[in-house]
Amino acid sequence: MLQKTFSRILGCALLLYGSTALAFTLITIPQEQVSPSNTITDTSTLDPQVQTIAGTIRTQLLGLRRPKASARVAQLGSLLAANNYANSRSDVDYLAAAPSGSSGAGSGSGDSESLWISAASNWLENDFSRTAFHGNTNNLLAGLDLTRSNKYVLGISVGYEASNYVTTFNAGNERTEGFNVNPYVALLLSDTWSLDLILGYGQFNTRQSRTMGSIVPLATVAVDSEFASKRGFASTNLTNVSTWGDWKLTGSLGYLGSRREQEAYVESNGNALASAKQTSQQWNLLGEAAYGRGNSETFVGAMYENTQDPQKVVFATGEQPANDPDSVLLTAGWRHFGKGLTASFVFSTRLAQEQVSEYGFSMMLRVDL
Repeated sequence: MLQKTFSRILGCALLLYGSTALAFTLITIPQEQVSPSNTITDTSTLDPQVQTIAGTIRTQLLGLRRPKASARVAQLGSLLAANNYANSRSDVDYLAAAPSGSSGAGSGSGDSESLWISAASNWLENDFSRTAFHGNTNNLLAGLDLTRSNKYVLGISVGYEASNYVTTFNAGNERTEGFNVNPYVALLLSDTWSLDLILGYGQFNTRQSRTMGSIVPLATVAVDSEFASKRGFASTNLTNVSTWGDWKLTGSLGYLGSRREQEAYVESNGNALASAKQTSQQWNLLGEAAYGRGNSETFVGAMYENTQDPQKVVFATGEQPANDPDSVLLTAGWRHFGKGLTASFVFSTRLAQEQVSEYGFSMMLRVDL
């Protein structure tokens, strides 16, 4: 009897042990959770972040080329820096009568200065489960333009940037903030063609967290980290602006190259990550149609973008992300050209990029000095 009782107790103990062992073996840490947040998000965020800054400055430069009422007026007045207010007289009369030292294209030198400020917000989402994240990047930029001889513009802007992403793939988050400085120049090659060059440099600090499974059943471990990074980019665009009556058509071919360098850091669990570099090269083709009456215009545009040799996320096993290098950015907005004051409001959305979606809004105000 005693032997049977002991056997039953031993059997129950083995069964409980086996159940516990089984519970432990069922707990696995997904490969995605082993990756710090930025190692996944960096592949999707670099281009949109630099595009926001380069695009804002590009919008500022295009906004200087005001809509005109006829092809002849466009040839006289579509100079890159012809941003004076058009009063009740025709632009031809106004420009011809412009006094010396004004920014008109008449007998004056065409020298002028203007200050501008812009705010932009972009929402980005990746919906592939193994790399899923969502969040937004906010930018505040302020710049100064120096227009000379109605032939070229020199400018510089400074900005503050903040990003906040929820990294669903590792049950974590990523927050980045920093400052950037961006010099630029634009040349008017003819009455309809212009060339611009935009440079940018920024320094940033990132704090991130991820959640890992624990060997203890139903328990998790939070892993935190912090690191510094710097980012640079160069953008150039060859642009043509043509006018037919109240319509203005803009087309351009552009290039955007960017680079991000991240310092080495150690996570709170002791995991050490080496310094890393990321580069991107992108070609884009823009088409925009604007309709203007009086002192304002509405516009729609589409820009095709192709990234050369994009950095890809590749997992050792299982389903892989699309890593789609092509996309189309659609824009729509309104510009107003007042006396000494210019304003623009732009909405944007990204299409044709598998697993990634993007929405944006920006506004700009420019004051002539």
